[in-house]
Amino acid sequence: MVELQHRTTPTPLLTDFVAACPELSATDFDTRAFTPVKQAIKADLNEDQGGLCVYCEKTLPATEGQIDHIKPKAGTNGRPDLCFDYHNYAHSCINPKTCGQKKQNGLLPIEPGPGCNAEWVLSTDGTIEPLPELTRRRRHDVIQTRDMLGLQDANLVDERRRWFASAITILKQAPDDFSEFLQHAPYRHILATAF
Repeated sequence: MVELQHRTTPTPLLTDFVAACPELSATDFDTRAFTPVKQAIKADLNEDQGGLCVYCEKTLPATEGQIDHIKPKAGTNGRPDLCFDYHNYAHSCINPKTCGQKKQNGLLPIEPGPGCNAEWVLSTDGTIEPLPELTRRRRHDVIQTRDMLGLQDANLVDERRRWFASAITILKQAPDDFSEFLQHAPYRHILATAF
């Protein structure tokens, strides 16, 4: 998961839109009037996330994907008060088997942010596993987060396994280039847990 650090100053179009419409509700998020604001937000989030989906870490162009509400705007866990809060947004790919669409209106035990990868590790086979020394409760939170986001999807596991193998090759053949590789590879946050 991307260790997301939102920019200090939210997208100016968002700030202006919220100021101009003080009676906003969650339904306004999907209106035509908000569409240009969404595009600007996605571009800023994409930059904040280093061009990766916040959850699976696949490369994600700024013009694709969706804005995911980290804390959902609706449903049982809904936080409509955070619907227009930039710090509650993440840029996520669109895949019904993974990421924001799989999460739907669920509340993640572990949210994307600094240190979010501290309790799991990438295995050589491409799977994500909780650290063995975790308490039973924390293991449950790690597994629940991983499974809510579909991060064990076979395609993701296979891609991560291949990138893990590439990392090993670079580490053996060009160790001086390894740091650079980790800064630019997809899956770089989860890859870093293995090295």
